Amino acid sequence: ELERLRLDRANRAQQDSQHKQELELMEDVWRGEAQDLLTQIAQLQEENKALVDNLSPKSLTITQEEILRQEAGMSERERQVMKKLKEVVDKQRDELRAKDRELTLKNQDVEALQQQLNRLMKINHDLRHKVTVMDAQGRALIEQKAELEALLQTREQETGKLRAEAGKSRDKSPRQPAHNQEEKGKAEALSEEDFLDSEPVVVDVNDTSRPRFTLQELRDVLHERNELKAKVFVLQEELAYYKSEEAEEENAPFSPPSPALQQKPAAQPESSIRRLFSLFSRDKRAESRLRLQGSAGTWDVFDHREGTPPEQGEEALKDL
Repeated sequence: ELERLRLDRANRAQQDSQHKQELELMEDVWRGEAQDLLTQIAQLQEENKALVDNLSPKSLTITQEEILRQEAGMSERERQVMKKLKEVVDKQRDELRAKDRELTLKNQDVEALQQQLNRLMKINHDLRHKVTVMDAQGRALIEQKAELEALLQTREQETGKLRAEAGKSRDKSPRQPAHNQEEKGKAEALSEEDFLDSEPVVVDVNDTSRPRFTLQELRDVLHERNELKAKVFVLQEELAYYKSEEAEEENAPFSPPSPALQQKPAAQPESSIRRLFSLFSRDKRAESRLRLQGSAGTWDVFDHREGTPPEQGEEALKDL
């Protein structure tokens, strides 16, 4: 479009120059003709004077009248020619002014298009920079997710080892004394929801072959595992958000960015977030139950499960 406008502008300028040259040529021709006519008039006047000198006074009077009439006729004809020439010149001047106005408007359009092109190039550069930054953030999030998953797997292996040791200790432990039946009944009287969340394993404190770890250490492991799970969920949400935003930018048409483009997509479903908090609340209830039973001074109770059912964890992860 810009090249076409430039070519039009050059063509118009060339045409204007040609018109000016033609006008100059016509004026030169007209000046030459006028000069020739003036020369002829001067010659005729000289001839008339010579004839007048040769004529009688009476005929002189007649010839003078004829000369005046001839001069009046020639001057009238010259005035008509000059009038026509003036009309032609005025018309061509009007055309030149119209062409100049049109050329000015075209130049303004070209400048506006150039400014718009500069703005679009700047917006495109900003969008490319934003995509590059988002790609770097996505790669960093993927690496962080992999590290957290590896750390979580290590913690789960340690927890599995602890559960295995607890199972061996439970198999080797003697029968529970009769005077502890009441405390066992209290433990069994807990709500059915708590038993569904975690199954306690009871270990005798007096048993020398019991696992060599404290209840606080197990709580720390469970708490750290829950924190790692939460971080993994958050990283997966951020990664999904960046991927969806990048896909939207790639599929969107090239246009100036609107304020709605910078808004975040819809939040995650409320049910998955509630489910995630419910999983954490269940772990907290299991830990509080461990504190309640550990404060009795006779039995150390710990959770040998992961704190959340695998099926519920997978469902929450899929929803997120």
